[in-house]
Amino acid sequence: MSLVAALGAAFIGGLAITEDPVSREARRQLLPFRDLFAVLFFVAIGALIDPRELAEGLGWLGLFLALIVGAKVIPAYLIARRAAIGTRPLQLAVGLGQIGEFSFVLAALLAADGAIGSPVYVAMIAAVAISIGASAILVRLVPAPVQPGQASARA
Repeated sequence: MSLVAALGAAFIGGLAITEDPVSREARRQLLPFRDLFAVLFFVAIGALIDPRELAEGLGWLGLFLALIVGAKVIPAYLIARRAAIGTRPLQLAVGLGQIGEFSFVLAALLAADGAIGSPVYVAMIAAVAISIGASAILVRLVPAPVQPGQASARA
């Protein structure tokens, strides 16, 4: 079986069991572990950040965060609004605005190869942690859009 076929079969299998009451109970019981692994992830990332090197790489951190917003959040918002995807395009864009673990892996490979210096590497790790944490918080803070009938009722 090829990799694509195996991934397709796993996807179909996942869809098939998502509506099963047993799977809902399993998700409910595993929820504390999800939170535990999230905490462990941030602790591990935080342990990799040397404050002195982060201070040297603050400019890089600012650049990385600006690039995340400029290259991910703004285009996702504009596309979601233009395509009328859902009723909360800003929430969708903020949720997609994080950079993930793969960026961390690429930065680690670049640092190991000597292609980037330690301050840039630490700034990239900080950008990964900040973008993941901020998007998880900010996605819940995005206000619901005002419906046309609601605006006149408040006025």
